[in-house]
Amino acid sequence: MKRIGTLSIVCCLGLLMVPSTCVAQMYTVTDLGTLGGSWSESTGINASGQVVGNSEFLDETWGSLRHIFRTSPNQVIHPTLDDLNTVPCIFPGGGLNVCNAAAAAINDSGQVVGSGKNMPDNDPHPFRTAANRRIANPDDIIRPFPGGGFFEGVAFSINNSGTSVGFADCCGAWGVGAFRTDASNPLIANRIGGGVAYGINDSGQVVGDSAGHAFRTSANGVIDPATDDLGTLGGSSSTARAINVFGQAVGGSLVAGDAASHAFRTGPNSRIDSVSDDLGTLGGSFSFATSVNNFGQVVGWASLPGDTVQHAFIYDGGVMHDLNSLVAGGSTCPISGIQFSGVDSPDVNDAGQIAANVLCNGEPRAIRLDPIYKADVRPPIHADGSSVFSAKRGVIPVKFRLTQHNSSTCSLLPATIAITRAAGATLASVDNNTYSTRANRSSSQFDTAGCHYMYHLAASALGVGTYRVDIRIQGIMVGHAVFALR
Repeated sequence: MKRIGTLSIVCCLGLLMVPSTCVAQMYTVTDLGTLGGSWSESTGINASGQVVGNSEFLDETWGSLRHIFRTSPNQVIHPTLDDLNTVPCIFPGGGLNVCNAAAAAINDSGQVVGSGKNMPDNDPHPFRTAANRRIANPDDIIRPFPGGGFFEGVAFSINNSGTSVGFADCCGAWGVGAFRTDASNPLIANRIGGGVAYGINDSGQVVGDSAGHAFRTSANGVIDPATDDLGTLGGSSSTARAINVFGQAVGGSLVAGDAASHAFRTGPNSRIDSVSDDLGTLGGSFSFATSVNNFGQVVGWASLPGDTVQHAFIYDGGVMHDLNSLVAGGSTCPISGIQFSGVDSPDVNDAGQIAANVLCNGEPRAIRLDPIYKADVRPPIHADGSSVFSAKRGVIPVKFRLTQHNSSTCSLLPATIAITRAAGATLASVDNNTYSTRANRSSSQFDTAGCHYMYHLAASALGVGTYRVDIRIQGIMVGHAVFALR
């Protein structure tokens, strides 16, 4: 799901170096198809692998139309079952013209938000569907107040509670600005200030841009210029597109001198730090972050030197990777992150799946990228994060079994392990220097008999708290383990 995730501060503790040939391919690519026309575009993916987006639909009466699709989990587009639009195209009396609607995001329940055009004014209006349902007219239209009429706008994001955010131009004193829907009445929009709201997390924090700067609100709060301005990377303007549950915001900002624009990821509930939060580029002068998942992985798009097509990237482990370099090469249609129907792509979920688009002959085609490798935690740490150990015990054995295309493999690649401590709703880095003086660095090993990675963490060096250990291959996180010390 767009704009919901966790994690930022990571401290590498050791390397598991296993003799192996390093390969570049980290993802498989699935062409999601279309609703019957020649093009499709993805705009979001949720935790179960449902992808939402837009596609050309060929109608005998209306010709070429834009329809919304929402796939089943980890499936391609089914032209009949996945079309969210209903007929007829034009609803009399001010209904939503869903034949020209566009999807923006999806939550884990399968609710979709976006905008559709109202007749006869042909202006965009925000909507939110019920879970895994088609657009219901006019029941899914977001309104400015109970019993109120339509207003122009777009819903850009939705959290797992069904609360939506976006931009609207409304009536009277409401004016123009960002909105968040009412938690008790999620189809009623409340104005939260001037600007545009692009992302929301499960706590109700909203990000966007206002007066030329990125903002992040308090939970369910309005935009406060005194406290919510995130600043920039040194340039004159910035905008935030996504936020995770720890309050990390991602987006783009002009750098000092306004000579370039770079993607950023803030610290938890922190302003933009021009040194630590600049994600860099793929060699060109431009990059922009569009989504962040539960583990701090950031996706977006960036320019390459001399290339006119913006390439989609994933930022993980402190490195920005061109997604085109992590899949099978030779394609004449690059994985692109260019904004299509007013919505940025790509999007990444907690499983590391990415909804993106390839650009072929000037037209987008929706794709889903699935990780090839997965490192599954093994006992004594439980996969559900319920494991609790005594802080007085000697070591915590951390074991991962690697799978390739969902099949166990003993051909293990070199991997890095990193650890982060979480305290309530905040993150704290482990002091690596202190830890490594008390840990037995030689304890990292590869168990050839069990075909898994193993690392022994000194419990006494960590102390009481909740910890997460991540494992990365070629800089891309492929698994994690969560445990508590009491």
